[in-house]
Amino acid sequence: MKLPSASWANLHRPKRLTTVVMMLIIWAGSVGGLFAAISTDVAAKNSMRSRATTIAATISLNDLKSLKNNESDLNSQEYRNLKSSLQRIISDNQDLRFIRIVGIKNNRPFFYVDSENPYTRDYVSPGYPYPEASQKFRGVFNGEDPMVEGPHRDRWGMWLSAYAPVVDPGANEIYAMVAIHTPAFNYYGQLLLYTLIPLLLTAIPLVGLMRDRKLETKEREIAGLKSQFVSIASHELRSPITGMLWAIQSMLKNDTGLNKEQKSLLNDMYNSTASSLATVNEILDLSVFERSQKAHLQHDTVDMVTVLKEVAKTLKLGAEEKKLTIAFEDGWPQNAFVSGDVAALKRSMMNIVSNAIKYSPAGSDVELSYTYKSLTHRFSVKDHGIGIPKPEQDKVMQGYYRATNAVKQQANGTGLGLWITRLVIEEHGGTIRLKSIENQGTTITVAMPAFHQIVTKT
Repeated sequence: MKLPSASWANLHRPKRLTTVVMMLIIWAGSVGGLFAAISTDVAAKNSMRSRATTIAATISLNDLKSLKNNESDLNSQEYRNLKSSLQRIISDNQDLRFIRIVGIKNNRPFFYVDSENPYTRDYVSPGYPYPEASQKFRGVFNGEDPMVEGPHRDRWGMWLSAYAPVVDPGANEIYAMVAIHTPAFNYYGQLLLYTLIPLLLTAIPLVGLMRDRKLETKEREIAGLKSQFVSIASHELRSPITGMLWAIQSMLKNDTGLNKEQKSLLNDMYNSTASSLATVNEILDLSVFERSQKAHLQHDTVDMVTVLKEVAKTLKLGAEEKKLTIAFEDGWPQNAFVSGDVAALKRSMMNIVSNAIKYSPAGSDVELSYTYKSLTHRFSVKDHGIGIPKPEQDKVMQGYYRATNAVKQQANGTGLGLWITRLVIEEHGGTIRLKSIENQGTTITVAMPAFHQIVTKT
């Protein structure tokens, strides 16, 4: 007897639902793997760049200048000093395979000193040429910033390399360059490990769904596992990185006899750590919203005036580095209370203000203004930066998208910041609006329902 079409659909609905859920989980695992790969790649390369810069700052310029760049250097004390220094660094950094100090003459790179012992297969003698040096390698000698290359291949193997200049402050020129190399196997192994973790986490619910179709039970188990992962990640990643940021910021503020090179190194460390923290926050926040777990948001009384003042204080150092001013316009109340999650709202406003700083020209202002209308607090952040092309303004709020001019100015970024900010604001019953003119600036306005009557300054 032929089943009616409606009954047939009812029989197969659970199977179709399982398939859809499995496809969504596979997609989430792939996205998680992609973000893990991007985060690991950025962290590994930032670490290499920072270490190369640190090592370059320790090289004795006087010892370098005394070398004759031939095998007669092997008998000089200055050469032995430099070589001993490189070997000590290699001993303390087991992941590094080579450190080499390189010079250039008549556009031909050559080696001053390397970290290898004589008579080993990979040893290079003083003055030995390096004709296969890449354009990135040569670029450091042309005044480009410290950079990372690779993985790439040369005559010694496959490497992830970082290059940093040794500057002669007296002549205001680059005298030499430090090149550090770690085997590409280490880099690929780390990348693979952290990419597989989200995929392995994704496999847990997939196995459960294939065994039986009790989707509600399985979804609760998955949510529990992922919530535990987010909690651990928040503690293990956010807290130490935030502590590092505060420590570096404190050192820069105190300025206890730091020289120019040390300040530059600390600024590089601060920017690298801040970038890592931003990426961690975006990935963790995204995982919360992808699971649609509203319970993760608290419902407390939050004073948005206090929140924005704390945001301005936190970002003050980054603004000062660009000679920017974070200015509170006239008309701000003493309090502006809303109901919500103070941490989520603070991260959202932090993202808006930090974007304004990031894409503003030096010497300009980032203006914070306030209005109150129809029982709604409205907070506006205005910059005078690069703006957003009109056809792309809607896209930057949708996720996984960065404006083309923003990518040209700063290559790193996930395209998640404004999207997650929009999700947070809307989850609190608010709205976020963007107004931008390319090459003139952007204004982002957040409107939030008032929780208490505002108290104006007297």
